[in-house]
Amino acid sequence: GFEVIELPSDDKGDVDLDALRTVCKEKGPEIAGMMITVPSTLGLFEAHILDVIEIVHEAGGLMYMDGANMNALMGQVKPGELGFDVMHYNLHKTFSTPHGGGGPGSGPVGVGEKLKPFLPGPIVEIVEEPTEEDYAPGYGLKMPEKSIGRMKAFFGNFGMMVRAYAYIRVYGGEGLRDVSRHAVLNANYIRAQLMDTYKVPYPRYCGHEFVLEGHFEDAEGVHALDISKRLMDFGFHPPTNYFPLIVPEALLIEPTETETKDDL
Repeated sequence: GFEVIELPSDDKGDVDLDALRTVCKEKGPEIAGMMITVPSTLGLFEAHILDVIEIVHEAGGLMYMDGANMNALMGQVKPGELGFDVMHYNLHKTFSTPHGGGGPGSGPVGVGEKLKPFLPGPIVEIVEEPTEEDYAPGYGLKMPEKSIGRMKAFFGNFGMMVRAYAYIRVYGGEGLRDVSRHAVLNANYIRAQLMDTYKVPYPRYCGHEFVLEGHFEDAEGVHALDISKRLMDFGFHPPTNYFPLIVPEALLIEPTETETKDDL
C-alpha cells in the first residue's frame, strides 16, 4: 500500500511550498504522486500551482487533479496545460447529474500522454480519417499498448455520462465558459456582501465557492448549524457545514451559476 502524507496550508490558504519541498526531499524517488483539488475546497485557486507541479515532477511523482471544482474553471483553464497527469470530474458538481440519496455518482477519469498507454481497454479510437466523400471518421476498438486490462464492469455509470454529455453539448464551449464565469461572479458577490458580518478566514477573490466562520463572540451558543437551519426556515438551501475541517464552524457557500441576484 501507499503512505498518505497530508500537507499543511500556508496563511493564505495555499499549499505550504516549504513543507512540500521537505517531503519531496526526504522521500525522493518514493514519491508516487500528489493529489490536489483546484480550486481548493476553500474556493481558492492555488496561487503556486505551477511550482507545486514542478516540485512533484522533479521528485519523479505524478500530479493528480481532483476536478471536483471544475465549475469554476470550464473554458478558463486546461488542467493538462498546467501539467497535470491525471484527473477526474465530479459530474454531479459540474455537469448537472443528480447525486441525491447516495448516488448515482460518476467521476470520469482523464489522463495525459504519459499515462495513456496504461488505460484499461478496449478504448474507442479513430482508425480511419474522414475523406472528401465521407465526412465522418471511422472508429474502432483498440487495446492500449501497456493496458492494465479490461474492467470487470463498465467504466462507471453510463446514464450519468449520457446526461453530462447532453449538458455539455447543449451549452457548447462558450456556454460552459459563461457557466463558470457566472458561478465565480455569484460566489464573489455573496462573499463581498457577507465579509463585514462574518469572519472570512482567507480574504481573497474566490472561485465558485468560499468559506465563512459561522460563529460570533457576542452570540455564545450559536453555531454554523443553527445558521443553516434558520436559512431552511425561509426556504433557502443551506450551505455545507463544518467542512473544510481547517476552518472552525465552517460555512461553505456555493451559489452556482443559476441563482438570480435577488436570491443571492
